[in-house]
Amino acid sequence: MRIIVNDIELRGDLINSAIMRSDAVPIPCTLEAEIRVDDSIKSGLDEGKIITAGIGGDKFYIIKSVHAMGQNSQGDHAEESVKITALLANCYTISFVREKAILKERATLSQVYRAAGATLQAVDSDFPIDRFMCYTGESPSFHIARACQENGGILRWKNGKMQYFRLADLFKQEPVKALPDNASQDIKSGFSERHDVQAFYSIDDNGNVVHGNRNKARSARFMPHMNEQQLRNLTRCLVRCKIVKIGYSEQLCAGDLINIVGGKPLVIVTAAHVFKSGTDGTSPEQYTKLWLSSLEE
Repeated sequence: MRIIVNDIELRGDLINSAIMRSDAVPIPCTLEAEIRVDDSIKSGLDEGKIITAGIGGDKFYIIKSVHAMGQNSQGDHAEESVKITALLANCYTISFVREKAILKERATLSQVYRAAGATLQAVDSDFPIDRFMCYTGESPSFHIARACQENGGILRWKNGKMQYFRLADLFKQEPVKALPDNASQDIKSGFSERHDVQAFYSIDDNGNVVHGNRNKARSARFMPHMNEQQLRNLTRCLVRCKIVKIGYSEQLCAGDLINIVGGKPLVIVTAAHVFKSGTDGTSPEQYTKLWLSSLEE
């Protein structure tokens, strides 16, 4: 895995381990790594510093940095390593609790991100949000995720851009990879789905009860100020049904469509790219783990 600290590209043996995740969430890329350090790179791994990682050269903001002395030594010096957790630098600010509230009406998603301190220029396939309310002491990321669900879509980061996809449109893409159906862990539970995926209802301006999707028996929840389409969007979701481990494939990211041979196409919700050099005494490994989901109404 390619990691650059203080304008220095790290050798593979300096990266004890690294996991870069691509997720269909408001902060779509994260990085966790344990790196062996010396004086040339040590300062670049402090909390608040920016590092570069991945084949696309994405920037990551370090939100947690833990320095530790290892059991191994080099000459008279004990080996020192740093464990970091970092978020995509373009939008890491939306994870922080707010000192001031963000209250907007008919604002686009891009405007909401920028109001929360993100440096995104635009969101592909942007959409307006009727009401966005993030109060003092809350994190904007939770409210952005809710706005995306109410509009029936997800966010993902690819090729240096934030992209919004409606859930149905995810399955209209061309598959980026084909995988056999026998090399995965299947997860199926209609019982759990009925409890976890709720039906929603609200009251319209005339005092009438409006419902979302009630085709299946589900637990129900009241949501104020919602129209029928929004209520249906809240029930429409991606349900995880497979977990598969494949060879290291950093080009795969959340939102990509995977063709399951002998089955129906599934979309990537999380892609975790794992690199372990083995220099810390563990076995060297490189692989990608995918969490795949289907669309459920």
